[in-house]
Amino acid sequence: MKPTFKDYLSIALALLAIFLCGYGIGFLLGQRNQPSQPPAPTSPEIHIPDWETWERSIVQTIEQDIPDLTPEQRQAIRREVSETATRIKTARQAGRREFQSLDDRLKQYLTPEQQTKLRTASPD
Repeated sequence: MKPTFKDYLSIALALLAIFLCGYGIGFLLGQRNQPSQPPAPTSPEIHIPDWETWERSIVQTIEQDIPDLTPEQRQAIRREVSETATRIKTARQAGRREFQSLDDRLKQYLTPEQQTKLRTASPD
């Protein structure tokens, strides 16, 4: 007996139904097993840390990890963290000034129209 067009159509529709069922089940299981995550940023954002919060969290982490610190050790750790934050802030400001200086130096080689197209060299 020779298969007819109706037989081929029935087989194609059955395969399509099986494929769609598999796709639907995979979609549902995939959605259920994915942890909820905030959406990834679509454009680079400038991140300016809150240094007081950073200092506080570092000190809290150290004090939680090493609960038997003496008062002198705690004071020394807090002072070191504070001084480090100050040095980091100063270095970041110096870096920003260097990037601005680079932008200014690059502009001398460009026409006014090209200067308007120049993006800042700063990664911030």
